[in-house]
Amino acid sequence: MLTDNVPRPLNADCWDIDADGIPEVILAYRFESDPQKSVGNVVLLKSGDDVRRLWTAREIDRVPTAHRVRWIDPEGDGKKVLLVAPVVGTRYPPAYDDPVPIYLYRPGEWKRETLSTDPRGILHAIHPVNWDGGARQQLLTACYLGLHRIEFSGNKWITTPISKGDPRPCPLCGSGEVRLGYLGHDRFLAAIEPWHGNQLVVYLHEGESWRRLVIEDKMDNGHALAVGDLNGDHNDEIVCGFRGKGCRLTIYQATDSSGRRWQNTVLDDGGIAAADCKVEDFTGDGTPDIACIGASTHNVKLYENMGK
Repeated sequence: MLTDNVPRPLNADCWDIDADGIPEVILAYRFESDPQKSVGNVVLLKSGDDVRRLWTAREIDRVPTAHRVRWIDPEGDGKKVLLVAPVVGTRYPPAYDDPVPIYLYRPGEWKRETLSTDPRGILHAIHPVNWDGGARQQLLTACYLGLHRIEFSGNKWITTPISKGDPRPCPLCGSGEVRLGYLGHDRFLAAIEPWHGNQLVVYLHEGESWRRLVIEDKMDNGHALAVGDLNGDHNDEIVCGFRGKGCRLTIYQATDSSGRRWQNTVLDDGGIAAADCKVEDFTGDGTPDIACIGASTHNVKLYENMGK
């Protein structure tokens, strides 16, 4: 056990700050959707000589409705900074145009800086990516205003709109989750829309714009999303799950090189109310597996990739 007395834990991310071979953990807990009721503790957990004993906890900040914590390397120099994003700004439910901040912290200083207040309404996802394949990382966000890319350029952070997401009126608007994938060398985006929505959407880059393609619209409380090349064909599959009635975890695979046609394979029907999932080689055999955490099902599952 890493730590105790952390009620309502919500999100965590890891990075080896001091390069001792053991990653530190950033944890956000005491989450509530209403900022007037949410403490939003953000703590740094560090191991001692024995990783099996309780880790020390240092509080970095308190951010009401702290919902996502992510490490990002914005300048490509290996010096990562911590991002903390609340789910709303100052009130819940939020108005469509209420600003939601993203905060930045530099290791050692742990002083709150404001990276951006461009997200609006509900900010559900911040996702670091290597947008251009280089060392510098950019940030994808999903909120009531849809999808955006935020990157550090010169001495400031610049926000670039990608798509408005679900075109319906709010609160059925915008985007809730986003991931970057590839079909060969071609970039695509996978998104759950709207917030906690029913749709799995693929965005295909066409010229200066993005083509929005809904490949699933029967989800109830869509929440878990990941991409990865599960079969070694240099095309990423999409793993997507929902937490509501009839919860299901499904793999979606493009059947053509353009990404305009997709087929699905149900991975888990009713066995996990998928809140989040990751595609990584968890077993060390060289093939990517899928790990998923369940909400109302109170479980964590590893789906091992057995190959063909």
